[in-house]
Amino acid sequence: MIWILMLVFGITRLVNLDLLPIFADEAIYIRWAQLIWQKTYYFFIPLSDGKTPLFMWLVAPLLRLGADPLLTGRVLSIISGLATLLGVYYLTKALFDKKTALLAAILVILQPFLLFYDRLSLTDSLLTALIVWSFYFTHRLFSRPSLKFGAILGFLAGAVLLTKPSGLLFLLLNILLIQMKNIKKLIKSGLLAAIIAAGLYNFLRLSSAFPLISSRSHDYLRSNQEILHGFSQYFLPTFKVFFSWLVSYLSWPAIFLVMISLLLAVKKKTTIIIILFIWALMPLLVQVSIGKIIYPRYLLPLIPFLIIILSWGLTKINKIVWLLALVFILSWLKFDWFILTNPLQAPLDPWEKGQYLQQWSSGYGLKEIKDYLNNLPQDQQVLVATEGSFGTLPNGLQIFFNQSKHVEILGVGFPDKTVSPAMEQALKEGKKVYLVVNFHRYNLSASDRLTLISEYVRPGEEKLMFYEVN
Repeated sequence: MIWILMLVFGITRLVNLDLLPIFADEAIYIRWAQLIWQKTYYFFIPLSDGKTPLFMWLVAPLLRLGADPLLTGRVLSIISGLATLLGVYYLTKALFDKKTALLAAILVILQPFLLFYDRLSLTDSLLTALIVWSFYFTHRLFSRPSLKFGAILGFLAGAVLLTKPSGLLFLLLNILLIQMKNIKKLIKSGLLAAIIAAGLYNFLRLSSAFPLISSRSHDYLRSNQEILHGFSQYFLPTFKVFFSWLVSYLSWPAIFLVMISLLLAVKKKTTIIIILFIWALMPLLVQVSIGKIIYPRYLLPLIPFLIIILSWGLTKINKIVWLLALVFILSWLKFDWFILTNPLQAPLDPWEKGQYLQQWSSGYGLKEIKDYLNNLPQDQQVLVATEGSFGTLPNGLQIFFNQSKHVEILGVGFPDKTVSPAMEQALKEGKKVYLVVNFHRYNLSASDRLTLISEYVRPGEEKLMFYEVN
């Protein structure tokens, strides 16, 4: 049965995989992966922006297969999502039974939040998979202490930290699974796990950019002063935002059933369900308390555990309550359909819709520009100038012309003049020069030197402009 579910999972993740335009972070991560594979000098380049590099390290060798770089990165997320599916299945089977495990696996396939991020070349699906499996092996280790499980857990925990250091919070919460009777037996294996995890993470110290990980985190976290003096002002509004995101992707009936499952667990004294709920609640409260810049995807690792709680509850409740389950499953299916066929119609949270579809961070039009450039004569040297220095532009085009001998993609930032010195020099050298910019973000005052080739209007009405420079 699990093999059939894996097949269904693959179909749902692969259908129309290129439908969503490239997103800013996708472009950056894939570009880093290309540089990592080309020169060892760039092995730690993600650290220059305070990012840990495991996802890019994994993408890098896959790019050598020669497939579309964007789809290659997204396939890695699909593989990560498949690992999450299997992790949820085996974890639920270990905690309860096969029936509950199969139900949980089905819900993982149908869950829109997971579906959406399994189809994007971002770190979140990989992080979620590693967290699920680290929880599974923590359970195995605490139930039956052994050096083997300690070593496996250590490598998984290290991988979590190499994906996102914030994953440490989830790892620490695994202590909730500890069984007092096994504490003495856990000393050696637990110490081994900690040593391996710390060793893997500290491997990053080989780079001089290692301190940027902690310094960059200050951009995303509130200072001690903000927490001490403003906690009462921001906590409740921020909690409401996070909760609204959960409602958007889970639906009210699903959240209601999670709460029913929790009450049922308290009544039946099913400790593991209570632990799972606390495990999911604590990261939410921590992010609400200290997070300054927040995104819905930060909640992604919680979803598999809420699904496990939900699946257990659905096996215990009466048939009448199953009507609620039918309601949320139908709402999920509708959500999934739009994700796979028309993301603009999907009931995405406005924050998500803005980032991925409506704003400058969405790569609307880049596919068409890429096709235009590929059809230019091969003997013509071409410079394509773009706004910015990293992100959707120029990285969203650079990844497709990484090895090109006649097309160069150059980010010129946001110069005072429409035609930058680099563009002027290219024109003197006889090159064809093009400009790709967002209409509202770039100085287009020298319009007499620009010939419009095409413009691409995003659903939010922001325009991507494609010019030839004269």
